[in-house]
Amino acid sequence: MENSLELDKKGRPYGGVAPEARAAERRDALIRAGTRIFGTVGFRRATVRAICQEAKLNDRYFYAAFDSADALLRCTYQHHAEQLRVSVKHAIDALGGERDGLEARVDAGLAAFFAFLRDTCAARVLLLEVMGVSTETDATYQRNLLEFGKMIISLAGPVSEEAGERADQRIIGLALVGAMTNVGAAWLLTGYRDPEEKMVRNCRKVLLGTLQFLAKR
Repeated sequence: MENSLELDKKGRPYGGVAPEARAAERRDALIRAGTRIFGTVGFRRATVRAICQEAKLNDRYFYAAFDSADALLRCTYQHHAEQLRVSVKHAIDALGGERDGLEARVDAGLAAFFAFLRDTCAARVLLLEVMGVSTETDATYQRNLLEFGKMIISLAGPVSEEAGERADQRIIGLALVGAMTNVGAAWLLTGYRDPEEKMVRNCRKVLLGTLQFLAKR
């Protein structure tokens, strides 16, 4: 046992698993635990101890991976934001491109968005818990809003090379993301009262009119 522990301290494989892989596994476990805790009791009531208990890890492993609960929240939010972007992109790409029409692509993206929000804990992290925590977390949130905005605007065509038009696209993208974020949060908080088909059908009207206008410019 002493030899095994010594090998681990020197950064060599312990139990057949490299230290880097074990650290990555613990980090993933903490993100899963963070999703569960932040998505149930909320970030402001969450504690490092509760997160570690959920992850079945000692506190020291938490602080080896993250400086604070806020840092874990940012990482957890980023994880789910990237997953959502991938889900939406795959849904749109599966249609085969522009020949399927703008409306079909909007519907595919919206369907993927609302399906993703069925994961209540992930949805709360994405839409509710990340708001107003710290300056750094706000910056992470804003960066992702911009990326989601670009994704929506790209349905109407490529990003403009002209600075003024590019700024217009950025603002319109943020406006559309804000609308979808608010309706998604309301849907979550009402316990998914309306069926997904109804959510897609009505949100399509919001997105499609703007995107059709942009596509004609």
